[in-house]
Amino acid sequence: MTLKNDRRTAVVRTVVPALIGVLLARLIAAVPFIASILIWIDGVIADTAAALATQGVVGAPLAGITAMWLIQAALTALVIWAYYRIARAFGDRWPSVEKWLLGSDARPSYEPRYSA
Repeated sequence: MTLKNDRRTAVVRTVVPALIGVLLARLIAAVPFIASILIWIDGVIADTAAALATQGVVGAPLAGITAMWLIQAALTALVIWAYYRIARAFGDRWPSVEKWLLGSDARPSYEPRYSA
């Protein structure tokens, strides 16, 4: 396989799970029970920050980024990672499923950049 094809394969196998992972994370966050947990965690973080601020402990400002946003970003990354790992596991058993889930069943091969 050529370097150009390996790069294309790597991009497809990164972008497809990322898009699907973001979609799944958004759907999961829309479940009322999950949304209420995220709101509760956001409140706990905000209350803790306010309590620390009254004691003179000041952290770096997040410039409008809320704790909810940070939590959702972390959960989105976790869902993307889990989706990719599951797709790879299915691909080990059924390569055609991996092609459908990741957009390609060809796994990129990398040559060592420097050899001793």
